[in-house]
Amino acid sequence: MSESHQDRFSREQEFLVTSLADLETQYSAGELSGEDYDLLKSQYVARIARTIGAHEETAATHARSERHWPALALWFLGMVLLATVAGIMLATFSGSRGVNDQITGGIRESVRSRLFDAREAMGNQDLGQAIAIYDDVLRDEPSNAEALAYRGWLANLTGETVVAREFVERAIAVDPSLPDARVFAASLLLAAGEPLAASDQLRTLDRIDSPPFIGQLVESQQLDINVAIAAGEAAAMLTAPLLAGTTFDSTEIPVRYVVAAAEHLAATRQLSEGLNLFKAMLATSADDPEVLVAFAWFLARASGGVDAGVNEARAYLDRLIEADPNNPEALVYRAFVLQKLEEPEAALADLEAYDALGVVRRDLDRLLTNQGLREALS
Repeated sequence: MSESHQDRFSREQEFLVTSLADLETQYSAGELSGEDYDLLKSQYVARIARTIGAHEETAATHARSERHWPALALWFLGMVLLATVAGIMLATFSGSRGVNDQITGGIRESVRSRLFDAREAMGNQDLGQAIAIYDDVLRDEPSNAEALAYRGWLANLTGETVVAREFVERAIAVDPSLPDARVFAASLLLAAGEPLAASDQLRTLDRIDSPPFIGQLVESQQLDINVAIAAGEAAAMLTAPLLAGTTFDSTEIPVRYVVAAAEHLAATRQLSEGLNLFKAMLATSADDPEVLVAFAWFLARASGGVDAGVNEARAYLDRLIEADPNNPEALVYRAFVLQKLEEPEAALADLEAYDALGVVRRDLDRLLTNQGLREALS
């Protein structure tokens, strides 16, 4: 990437970070109405997304060998910071104070105020100050999940990968529902050559109620794609014995890993091997809903629109939903199958049943959005 482009991107990024921080200060001071605040924040966030997208396009034109994890980590942090400063996780407090003011004193600031200062320091690229503030917070609250997670990511940026994982793992132990920690964990695990564990973190993330910027962060950085590709390859190696006749045992190899392997094989034009992995699972786990719903969906897509295969997939899904009307995967997958079979009213009913569950399933929501099923049925 040319230096001039980087300079332009840095200036734009600095302007947006400063503007968003000022916006939050004005809102906290009562100088902006809630309506104006929401409008201006959405405009800044949209501009951030466009700027980052343009930056990523330019970066993608250069050799991929130059875009390994140290550079990726810095860019990834920038995304987190921009979204954080945008108000997703901003603390609310009266007045304002610069990041260089003292962090200890006769009257200690609130933890929330110090966390805000740490994020502000990161926005100013003052990682040392941010680390000092997070350490200060953790001296007072050793189990503060946010401080643990971000302290871990800062450790990663300074090359302390082992320490980074320890902090992030502690954050997850304290608060398993903290989405930031799950993203950090997935990134660290992928960098460490543990893509299956990374995929588990993203799988959990999809079942956590998280702000929109988290999903945007994962997708814009293609963390989900990179993890899926690496996990599929690792899963294919792990499940190779099943293709050689070894009996499937879900206590040794989780169903989700076998499904990942089958998806990888199908994507690499080894469809028959992918089907054979499902046959191996069905031989010993024919009543396992997790196996059946994954097989039905695999079969529906592998059929290439042939009615016989699509109808067989529907039969599996019908039985699953009859046994458990609240199975989110079965409802969404059957909606796709019913639309393929030109039964739009039945497909719409399944989508309404899924929506009524009120479950957090970002993976299924993405599938519906990416395939445009709701729009097609409307």
